[in-house]
Amino acid sequence: MSKHEAMVEYLKQYPGLRSFLYFNTATNIVGNISVQTIYSDEWEEQDITGHGTKRYDFAIIFMTPQDSSGTSNLNVAQMDSVQAFMEWIREQDKQKNFPDFGESEVYSIENLQNMPNLATANESVAKYMFQCRVRYYE
Repeated sequence: MSKHEAMVEYLKQYPGLRSFLYFNTATNIVGNISVQTIYSDEWEEQDITGHGTKRYDFAIIFMTPQDSSGTSNLNVAQMDSVQAFMEWIREQDKQKNFPDFGESEVYSIENLQNMPNLATANESVAKYMFQCRVRYYE
């Protein structure tokens, strides 16, 4: 199983996931959640034997309903729902529940930001996203 497949299987465990988990695809359909890879799999440290710490970075993208007038609490509720996924990631790290990268030893998964950002919005759809990092020894 590739690291990409392992990440999708791992993130499918999120109890708030109510739809198919897309991979490297983004649509403007409300309710879609996607994992987007970020150029990573980079060495943080490497010893003379060729082993060391690498990172796998990714973003989670939520397509949510948007109140373009801003006169309701809908946008706050959507932000909170995305924040809940971030909290789940944080809790998995505390519990040391990591994706299975096969022979590589995963030792952390972390959010790279403290809240999701509004990546884009139109009259009816908002795109929220946050980035994460998995650190592992290879």
